[in-house]
Order: sequence, then structure tokens, then C-alpha cells
Amino acid sequence: MIEHHSTDDAALAVRLLDGSPDGLLLVGRSGRVVLANRSASVMFGYDVDGSERLVGRSVDELVPDEHRSRHVGHRDRYASDPQRRPMGTDLRLFAQHRNGDMFPVEISLSPILIDGEVQTVATIRDVTDRQETQARLLLHEERARIAGDLHDLVIQRMFAAGMSLQSVTNLIESSVARDRVVEVTEELDETVRAVRAAIFGIANRDDFRSLESHIQSVVDERSRHLGFTPSLLIDGSLDEVPDFVGEQLVSTLVEALSNVARHSNATDATIRVTRTEQVVGLVVRDNGRGIDKAPKPLGGLSNLMWRAAELGGSCSVSPVEPSGTELAWNVPV
Repeated sequence: MIEHHSTDDAALAVRLLDGSPDGLLLVGRSGRVVLANRSASVMFGYDVDGSERLVGRSVDELVPDEHRSRHVGHRDRYASDPQRRPMGTDLRLFAQHRNGDMFPVEISLSPILIDGEVQTVATIRDVTDRQETQARLLLHEERARIAGDLHDLVIQRMFAAGMSLQSVTNLIESSVARDRVVEVTEELDETVRAVRAAIFGIANRDDFRSLESHIQSVVDERSRHLGFTPSLLIDGSLDEVPDFVGEQLVSTLVEALSNVARHSNATDATIRVTRTEQVVGLVVRDNGRGIDKAPKPLGGLSNLMWRAAELGGSCSVSPVEPSGTELAWNVPV
């Protein structure tokens, strides 16, 4: 119901004003609120029909305390030269709730002549939700930029450095130096995995990036080092996979494709990700020269096996016929 002094308003006008989602105020030249619709009363925390009504109060009471004195001057200047001012300006305006809380608003002003007196219709829109949405979008864009920089400037260079070190390992005559180069290469691999996990956490926070899209990006990236594009099949929805399981899935896929690129001499590979009610699974199979020994106790594959076991799952690597290697990873969810 509209608050007003006069009882002569048409019923249609009352329904139209009360039906507006925006707050509507009619303000007299003195700055007193002559009429307020329901949305305005609710927006500012006043009663529609009770004792604490908005009608009759100074419009200055709706302005934050620190801006109230200046608002009196703005209102006087507007009254001396009233003009229509639509919403959509770049001004950052705030209103004050009856309890003292401030909230962002957009305000349009329209002069109107009533009984020979120029009064002002103020339309007030609470834009809290819009600003929060814009802030989340800006945060997502910043996270995307950081994740992109980490991926393109850090991971790629570290991976290339590891590949370069590995390519000269067999040329080193000293066994001590050769073992040290191998250790450094493995440390680079671990660092790449750690940075990638950080990127995954940044990108997936607030549902910014899906696990499926992250898997696809890993496959696309590794294709450049493999010399071919593995086939990827995702069976089942990955939307509800917990983040900590998704991180291990991506890390396992990265390790598997890194080994294909470095050790297998493969010309083709297939990747299958499956999701059932109880399990998330990953199988990476290549047509390379296969694996003929158990993973090193401190190597990347052994680490993946330990981490899968910590999640209550398993990870195994085995040769396949006629040639190639298959990595199988399964974790309960």
C-alpha cells in the first residue's frame, strides 16, 4: 500500500506505483517526502502503515551521514533548476537504511508540477546484487589472467627445461653428474605438478572452470610435445567430483602424458575418463615401446600410486600387447 497524505488518488495509480520493483518517492520543494511506494518503504526499512513511516520525513535522512550536509546543497541547487536526470550514470551513489547500513543505488530524478508547485519524482534502484555480480566477474577475470600467466610463462618454460635436461642425460659421462641431472629433472616435474595444482585451484574456485574443460586443456597442451593429439573420451558427468579428487586426476593425467612424451616413442594414445556413482577412473594407453621395469620408488609414477592409495583408490602401470603402456587410475567418490 502506498503511503500518502491525500485520499483522492485513483486506485489504478496506487496499484501501478505499488507494483514497481523500484523505490518511488515524491519529494516536495522543502525536501519532505510527500509519497512513497511500498518498494521504497521496504528498501529503506520503514513501515508501510505503521508509526515509523517514510512519508513526512526529510529525504536527507536517506543519505549516508557523511554526505548529508552536502546533499542539502545539491538538493537546493536542483530545486532552483530542476531537470530530468535518468539512471545509468557513472556516479557511485549510496543510500542509508533506517538501521544505518549503506547500500549502492542508482537514482533518477524527474520534476513534476503539482498544484502549482514543482515537486520531484525520485526513482531509486538497489544495485547491490548487480555490483556483487560485477565484482565476481572481475575476480574471475583476474584469476583467469593469473592462471594463464602461470601456465604460459612458468609451466611451459619449466617443462621445456626438463625436456632439455633429459635429452642430454645420456651424454653425461660422470654417473654422479648424470644422477644429479635426473634428480633435478624429477624435481622440475614435481614443481610443475605443484604449480598445475595451484592453477587448478585458482581456476575452479567459484565454479570458474569445469574439471572437464581442464582435462581438455591438458590434452591440448600436451599434444604439442607429443607430436600428435590423443583421443579423449569422458564417460559420465564430472560436475560433482570433489576438488581434491579432481586435482589428483589432472596430476595423474599430466604425469601419464609426460611419460608418453619422454619415454614411449608413441605415435598414438587414448585417454578415457569415467564417472560412476562410486568411482572416478582414468585410463591412458599408448602404442609406444612399453614399460619393462617397476617405477622408481621416488619417481613420479610411484608418487601417483601413493596419492591414489591415500584417497582409497589405486594406480597401476602395465605393458599392453602388441606394444605400449597402460596407466589405470581409480578413486572412490
